[in-house]
Amino acid sequence: MGKLLKFLAYAIGGIVVLAIIAALVIPLIVDPNDYKDQISRVVKEKTGRELTIGGDISLSVFPWLALGIKEVSFSNAPGFGDQPFAQVKDVEVGIKLMPLLRKEVEMSTLVLDGLKLSLARNAKGVSNWDDLVAATSAPAPEAAVEEKETSPAGSPLAALAIGGVRISDAQLVWDDRAGGVHYEIPDLDLTLGEIAPGQPVDFKLGAKFTSTEPPLDSQIEVAGIVSVSEDLQQLGVKDLVADVAAQGETLPGGKLQADLSSQVSIDLHKQTLDLPELVLNALGMRVHGQLAGTGITGDTPQFKGSLKVDEFVPRDVVKQLGVELPPTSDPGVLGKADMNLSFAAGLDQATVSALKLHLDDSTLDGSAAVKNFTQAAIKFDLALNEIDLDRYLPPQTEAVPPTPAEAAAGGAGALPVETLRTLNLDGNMKIGKLKVAQLRSTDILVQIKAKDGVVRVNPAKASMYEGSYTGDVTLDVTKAKPRISMNEALKGIQAGPLLKDLTGDDQLRGTANLSAKLNAVGDTPDAMTKTLNGDAAFAFTNGAVKGINIARLIRQAKATLAGKPRPADEGPDETEFSELRGTATVTNGLVRNDDLTAMSPLLRVAGKGTADLPGEKLDYLLTTKIVGSLEGQGGKELEELKGLEIPLRIFGSFSEPQYKVDLAKVMEGKAREKVDKQIDKQKEKLQEKLQDKFGEDVGGKLKGLFGN
Repeated sequence: MGKLLKFLAYAIGGIVVLAIIAALVIPLIVDPNDYKDQISRVVKEKTGRELTIGGDISLSVFPWLALGIKEVSFSNAPGFGDQPFAQVKDVEVGIKLMPLLRKEVEMSTLVLDGLKLSLARNAKGVSNWDDLVAATSAPAPEAAVEEKETSPAGSPLAALAIGGVRISDAQLVWDDRAGGVHYEIPDLDLTLGEIAPGQPVDFKLGAKFTSTEPPLDSQIEVAGIVSVSEDLQQLGVKDLVADVAAQGETLPGGKLQADLSSQVSIDLHKQTLDLPELVLNALGMRVHGQLAGTGITGDTPQFKGSLKVDEFVPRDVVKQLGVELPPTSDPGVLGKADMNLSFAAGLDQATVSALKLHLDDSTLDGSAAVKNFTQAAIKFDLALNEIDLDRYLPPQTEAVPPTPAEAAAGGAGALPVETLRTLNLDGNMKIGKLKVAQLRSTDILVQIKAKDGVVRVNPAKASMYEGSYTGDVTLDVTKAKPRISMNEALKGIQAGPLLKDLTGDDQLRGTANLSAKLNAVGDTPDAMTKTLNGDAAFAFTNGAVKGINIARLIRQAKATLAGKPRPADEGPDETEFSELRGTATVTNGLVRNDDLTAMSPLLRVAGKGTADLPGEKLDYLLTTKIVGSLEGQGGKELEELKGLEIPLRIFGSFSEPQYKVDLAKVMEGKAREKVDKQIDKQKEKLQEKLQDKFGEDVGGKLKGLFGN
């Protein structure tokens, strides 16, 4: 046994000595550069392309079987120009010999310097690597197949160790003539640390990226620690950090600066993805997130997670997006915001829950869901505590205030008909306090449903101005022209404060009850006003109409008719009433009222006429009858007009109406009535005298006297 061991020791020693001698001698007597032409010829036979080795080939044997090649290029496919398909300045790779005896592969750092790869596709959709795929896709020899089938199963990385990978000064080009795009990575550097089975590997990637469609220039830096299991089924990335700096016309504001940090875990056995922590900084916002996925490689992957956006300044974000905001009534709005939400999503649906969004002084809570991303069906249930929308609108100028029609239109443009036709919506919105177009309301509830081109808001409820609003509005865009129908009512509203907020002037005061059933056709407020049709009713109690003092107008007209100076203006410029009511019909924007009645202690008023909404003109006739004589409302000056019907015409524009009292005809009738009364009195006196002279039968005697 001792002699045997001694013999083995000598044998092994001899083998080692021979290996050392071979490692020293072979590089001296074998020059790999002598085989350049042979290598190129074999490549030509296998691929049909030219392999050119312009530099030297270096070879070492022990302890590393190392190979170095310089200035290598591989020609392009026919029809793709003279630019090489691939070229590299320097390639270095080495394999340690002794571990090979143990069926282990231990490689040195793989070095690729100056790699240039040009990928292209012509206008017919043919790529410049299709011929290589065809050449390498031939069936494997049966022996090789059999060997593969009979070889024991094992991990592909079980006996592989690589000292690292270093790719420097690399360039990649993708020229797609079929798609009309051109992408370039003109500078790429990749460094991988030592690679061993099941061991984490440091990596760092830096690259520039440019494209023509869309025009874009960017710089990307990515680093982290990656772990891959021996069976390639588990992947983890720790301390992942990515920085992106990009410029391009299509980017918001023309540029983007962002950085991201995260941890990533993928398990292909369990079909799971886990991002327990993700932080993104971009556009002045800091976003925290979590994401977990199941069934990630199947047909129905599912994801869930949460997002948190730290407080930021929306105005600054919009500025970075390159959007110039119009001036706002309150320059302090869009000053702060933050958000929290949870989400769940698949390939064709998503839900958002536990939503809480703060914007300035407003808080939005609720949930939302989307199904079928291609034809989105949206559901939502949202609650807003309060908002003053007027703060976000342009400031009011000191010019002429808007008319009621302008205020109602709110500057709205054409309806987005095509969007409304595809809208599938079902949701509720609650608002605690709302101010818009100077109107204030509370406890708003709006339910919106939209499907197949029909949008309905019902119910719509709100408390406002000590009363309530209810509405049912339907918008139908299924036909060529949109159609809108409205059934709305105001009950117990204080008209004065409402009009004061809406127009700046409380022209009409009192407790109001209003109802209207209207319909219109068109896609703009102007078109709808011109096609407005329907019925309305109104009733006011204990109020006044400002801007017109009917008693004063009558008194002034009476003085003018009598040739007397106009009396001094007394009392407020308004007409009080205890009740005012009527109904109206609307035909193509023309409002007609024939049954206006108003009552006050002094007056009884009846009215009829029209209001042209598109033209904003009035043509109205009031018939006023004086029924009382109160000081300050006309006094004794109007006593003689008591009981007479006095016409008052109102005409002109909505903003500057004119008034005319036609008292001449009334006074003419009054004078004729006096003359008639005097004639009747004279007749009575003559009758009495005749009766005294001729007796009671004066009529018969007079007839006999004249032979009648």
